[in-house]
Amino acid sequence: MSGTFNRIFERLLVFTVSTSLILVAMGIFSSALNNYEVDKVFIDWFVYLAIGISGLIYALVLQIFALEKIKSAMHIVFIFFYIVIVLVIAALFGKGYAPYVLIPALFIQYFIAAGINDMFILHDKFLFECETFEKKDLETYLFHNNLSAIDLTEKTKTQEVVLFGISVVMFIILVFGKLAEGYFNPLINILVVVFYLSILLCYFTLGLFRNDVFYAFLGYKDYLAEPKRLLRTVILIFLISMGLGLLISSNKALIKINYYLKDYTEQLEDKPPVYKDNYDFTPLPEIDLEEAFGKDSRPSWIVEFIFQLLKYGAIVFISCSVIYFLFKPFFTKHFRVYWSEGRLIKFLHNLWEDIKLFFHFMFSKDPKNSPYSTVQSQKFRDSMMDFLKKAKRSKEKEAEIDRLTKHFMKLIDWGEANKIKYRPNLAPAEYTDLIVQNVVTDEKKAAANNAGHLFEKALYDKNVLSSEEEKLFVESINLILQS
Repeated sequence: MSGTFNRIFERLLVFTVSTSLILVAMGIFSSALNNYEVDKVFIDWFVYLAIGISGLIYALVLQIFALEKIKSAMHIVFIFFYIVIVLVIAALFGKGYAPYVLIPALFIQYFIAAGINDMFILHDKFLFECETFEKKDLETYLFHNNLSAIDLTEKTKTQEVVLFGISVVMFIILVFGKLAEGYFNPLINILVVVFYLSILLCYFTLGLFRNDVFYAFLGYKDYLAEPKRLLRTVILIFLISMGLGLLISSNKALIKINYYLKDYTEQLEDKPPVYKDNYDFTPLPEIDLEEAFGKDSRPSWIVEFIFQLLKYGAIVFISCSVIYFLFKPFFTKHFRVYWSEGRLIKFLHNLWEDIKLFFHFMFSKDPKNSPYSTVQSQKFRDSMMDFLKKAKRSKEKEAEIDRLTKHFMKLIDWGEANKIKYRPNLAPAEYTDLIVQNVVTDEKKAAANNAGHLFEKALYDKNVLSSEEEKLFVESINLILQS
């Protein structure tokens, strides 16, 4: 669940940073660019709508490019055809002046999104490479294979500079708007808050990425117990800081910019006299080219023909190269397989499921007093992982044992808290027999027996449990944990 939350949350940051920046710029520059007196409206509702929808499309396309491992050159191909499509839609809606603003805006917006998304791609790659390793194995693996960790570390340093540069650009845009208008409408104020909150959260994720690399080299994964609570703390700090900023930046602020602007305005009003310089100069004599170089000074027709041939040959070569570069990806095997297998439909379906899980995880209540895993439950997990490595089970079987192990670890933690000690030499069913001896009701005794026997069946049977059996296993453990 947390992996899905992180993936959607990170791509949401890609959308909010790039889109809020461009929308604020369009909102502020609209007063300067639009000329209603001669009906030249460069920025209107169509421009805002195109930028907002484009931000969502960019986030989806960048995710598809990452999953399909598309080459970097495809970024140019995509943005070219995308802008052409947007311009055709603008022509159909009669938005004649919108392209003058949309072409640079969409281009800049895409490459801002691509630059921010790149750090998340490298982080996903690092986690994928470390997914199958734990503790000492993870430490040993990274000691010999650390290129992904190095790339991620270097990228975080670069991204910090990029994010700071984007923040400065937003500040310059706001200063221009303040000097031009003096006030912003509520929508621009909201977008500015969203932008700087997104920048803060990007810095927050960069810090988490560095910690992921640091702890991974020590053999630890998933070192954060409650990442959602930490995220809420960061947002709360931002809101408190913003509230204090609103109180400080009032008309009674300690530092008044008007004190400094007053002297500058008075200097501008005291205009010094302008002296006109009268420079006497003698014009150069005219040169007769025919007299200087002769009537036959032009090159011969053979040289002109060769020059024209080279010029038009270069034009044809460049044009053919551009057409080949733009249309070649549509005739590759990868492109045909992608559409024939319906990968886009599968991607959109998985995305919808991820979004539902994202909101469920975001607004679900945190379990109160959730205990950390005890040493004994960690030993149990290690023994299960060692068993799977030696038994060489299928991926489906490994995923099933991993799910059941996490639930059984909760049972061991509960047992440790109720003085039912687990020993590594005990089989799962033997440990649940100890629980049977310590619980009172027949219902809980039956639940303990079911949990032990179903876990051993999953462990030694090559076939996965049925959905009913796995559901019974989870319900049996939850019933015991209620006591």
